[in-house]
Amino acid sequence: MKKKSIVILIAVILLFSSCASLDIFQSGYATSPDLTVEEKFSIAGARHVKVSYPECYYKGDEFLSRLEELVEGADDYILISTFLGSSSPRLERFYSLLEEKAKSGVRVYFMMDAVSSYDMTESRFHMTPIYFLRESGVHLHEFSPLTSMHFVALWTLMLRDHRKLMVFDGEYAVLGGMNLNYISLGAEKEDIQRDSMYVFSSRALSSLLTDAFFEIWNDSSVDYADRSLFPSYPSDADGLYDAYLFNQGGDEKEMIASLYASLINSAEKEILMLPYLPVMNKTMEGAIKRAIDRGVSVKMLIPLDSRGYAKSGVSYLLPKLVDLGIELYVSEIGDLPMLHEKLAVVDGRYTVIGSSNFNYRTMSLAYEISLVIDSEEFAAASASHFYDRIEEGSFYTDKERAEAIKKEDGSFLSYMMIYYGG
Repeated sequence: MKKKSIVILIAVILLFSSCASLDIFQSGYATSPDLTVEEKFSIAGARHVKVSYPECYYKGDEFLSRLEELVEGADDYILISTFLGSSSPRLERFYSLLEEKAKSGVRVYFMMDAVSSYDMTESRFHMTPIYFLRESGVHLHEFSPLTSMHFVALWTLMLRDHRKLMVFDGEYAVLGGMNLNYISLGAEKEDIQRDSMYVFSSRALSSLLTDAFFEIWNDSSVDYADRSLFPSYPSDADGLYDAYLFNQGGDEKEMIASLYASLINSAEKEILMLPYLPVMNKTMEGAIKRAIDRGVSVKMLIPLDSRGYAKSGVSYLLPKLVDLGIELYVSEIGDLPMLHEKLAVVDGRYTVIGSSNFNYRTMSLAYEISLVIDSEEFAAASASHFYDRIEEGSFYTDKERAEAIKKEDGSFLSYMMIYYGG
């Protein structure tokens, strides 16, 4: 019965989900050799901003401590958008702090995707729903609740808000890949995911994230918020690096595809990626293959997800990645927690951080937000972190080993599940 249900779900996904071609990877401005990366970003609609070097957090418990400090220090407003939001024992203090702030008059707006209550990770065994926040005055909004109305347009079931962003008093801006749930922040060391979050002391980036937050909030919630009541600031004069914000959602379609298409087609030397589930369509694969054919080294580190269908789907995918010419490393679940991080470093200069995976679903079926930082200093540190992740516990995967893993654990049905479902 379980397998039959999976087959039915896949059939529904194939019939009703978006069929974006992502032509930007193979044609148009993103492939032009006459345009700089910055010019391509401008055409794509990215928002330019100056930023300084961020605080980098690669451990959930350390980020949780910093997050509690940011909440405690807020005087005016707190904006939070997360894909999966729920409480658990180690997260109780964080949510209590949010309640206390709301009761004291601080404006707290919290947006989570409606699939939070259907979390498929280890969190499902530990989580407590956070609807109680409304009682203290927190403006809590579920993005795209799973209701009978979806049967009118089934493809909307697949459209989820996968962004992770936060703003505190227009002073601190936060981006990354960690959810506000047990497995990202509240688990013990052997269970907590390996991931990343970045905290910027930046009024300019905070303003852009505030724009991004309320664009989706006011488009999907009846609890309207007047954006003008949340102060905006000019670009930070002391920002060291140029950065480019890509906010995909609402009227902005395929922004993340434009980001990656521009970088991959412009790459000259090296691409390092932590892509999580790198399930690509033909145009994405073609961009990677062309980069490799012109001499660009492409290295990927991907996890074998602890969830059964995701692990068997990635196992099925591995030979395809090797055939493209990717130098592939695989992080297997075992002594180390699952690697959920999203990161890309291109030519030792451009670093991509944020919520976006490098796969078809991210490009076409999700609201995402990512920041590209133009800094050799930050790129060098991010590249070092990439190689540290490899050294932590992964193995190089050639064609023979990839085929062996596919034969042992691979499943075409699971591959189709992660192609559309992530």
